[in-house]
Amino acid sequence: MQRTLAAVILTACLTPAVVLAAPLTPKQQNGITYVNGGVGEEEQSAMKAIRSDYNLLLTFATKQSGAYRSDVQLDISDAKGANLVTAANMGPMFFAKLPPGTYRVSAAAEGKTFKRTVKVGNAPKEIVLHWENDNPDDPGPQ
Repeated sequence: MQRTLAAVILTACLTPAVVLAAPLTPKQQNGITYVNGGVGEEEQSAMKAIRSDYNLLLTFATKQSGAYRSDVQLDISDAKGANLVTAANMGPMFFAKLPPGTYRVSAAAEGKTFKRTVKVGNAPKEIVLHWENDNPDDPGPQ
């Protein structure tokens, strides 16, 4: 009886850890592979572990203090304006594998839309958007 109870308790304790440690699942749209996550410490660690596999690294935050957002409508277009990725409820971290080139990123939440022109190469390009402190206008190629 005690062994059975111990097994039940052990299983109950381990199951949530297995669920929380589940790998992030990459998605694809128009040939672009991306992953989204970072809610909670486990997902943040998982995202950081795979960041070198992606060349566009976006982070969405409410304040410079680091309060993250995960309610962002994201659109990524190529230099010709062709829409490559459209996704809702993104964040706080979004990583994409893009062919080297220039892209237009549009990220919207709370009635504020950030537009950024981003030059992406083989090395990771990281952009952090802070809803309360950053200017939503495109500052030019980054």
